[in-house]
Amino acid sequence: MIFRTITAILAAMLCVVGAYAQRGHNSGFNLIVLGDTQPQTEEQITRLSNEILPDIEEIIAEYDTDDDIPEIILITGDVVWDTMAFLPRIKQMFEALGVELFTVPGNHDYDRTIVGREHRALREYRATFGRRYYATTIGQSHLIALDNILYTSYDDYSIGIDRKQMRWLRRTLRHIPHDSRIIVAMHAPALNFRTEELLPYAQEIIDLAEGRELHFITGHRHQNSTAYINRTTTEHSVAQVNGNLWFAPYCVDGTPRGVLCVEEKEEALRWHFRTLGEERDYQMKAYPAGSVDGNEEYIVVKVWAWDERWRVEWSEEGVAQGVMEQIEAHDPDYMHYVDNEADHPEHIMQRLRSSARPTKHLFRCRPSNPDSTITITATDSFGDSYSLTITP
Repeated sequence: MIFRTITAILAAMLCVVGAYAQRGHNSGFNLIVLGDTQPQTEEQITRLSNEILPDIEEIIAEYDTDDDIPEIILITGDVVWDTMAFLPRIKQMFEALGVELFTVPGNHDYDRTIVGREHRALREYRATFGRRYYATTIGQSHLIALDNILYTSYDDYSIGIDRKQMRWLRRTLRHIPHDSRIIVAMHAPALNFRTEELLPYAQEIIDLAEGRELHFITGHRHQNSTAYINRTTTEHSVAQVNGNLWFAPYCVDGTPRGVLCVEEKEEALRWHFRTLGEERDYQMKAYPAGSVDGNEEYIVVKVWAWDERWRVEWSEEGVAQGVMEQIEAHDPDYMHYVDNEADHPEHIMQRLRSSARPTKHLFRCRPSNPDSTITITATDSFGDSYSLTITP
């Protein structure tokens, strides 16, 4: 009995140690987060290689001026779109970039041909990427990856954390100092962004964190949002890197194809959205008066990384006019693309139309003179400002 007890204790300790790796870099990191890469067809995986990865490589090259700070890639699940054979190819593509790669499983990474056997359904994913949950250190932070898909079948899954992971997480957190930062990567969100209610499993994770600085990084929604859940907890919901399922260059909320860049330097954490193929300071787009339906008298601006700590202001002929009015509507770019440019089979077109989501990332102002020069300034949560000028 004593021998079995000691054996069980050692096994539990190995479970923690085996899923927890220490990294040599402690000076910080540059984390490039891709939401839902999700290729389903040969054409789409080719586009991932030819359209997405070159821009990721450019971002890595920009970061790679400080040898003491490593670049890391994180994919937030739905690495593939049910095409299990693509998993090794995607791993090879990203490893060829020469940086460390982390992933978490999404619902489309489960083998849809297997019903009722969760472990077997994730077999191909685990054979490619390893454990479905694990912990490691990156810089001064602790990265914890979790599988929050409770899978029964392709059409029957829910969001949550199974008890085995929760027990492991509880043991793992005991080894993390209370003044540490924790980054939890998962596929599905912690927050119901429609009701702004926290999902029960996420509350359990927050309780286990015991007041530590906690950041959830998630995907699944194909929309871009940052939510400040409480004083120490933030969720970063990362938009799909390929637009809307490869069928549109914008996500369902109008976010352009891009990635979330999370940077730790001198122990401080910052983040920004990076549109692929654009410079770092490309953070908004303006629509002249008369170009947005229902807002014909207004200049409308889209700030796709906006959150409640941003400030969007305007001036007319150099005179400050204050904060712009926030509106919630379907994104003009997305709707224009679907209505005027997209050329897909009808079932895809129906999907594109039905998946459009209203966004709060839109702001408007009404100039007193249509010939005025208007300047828009958006200031993010870190005090960085971005401006654009609209001339008649």
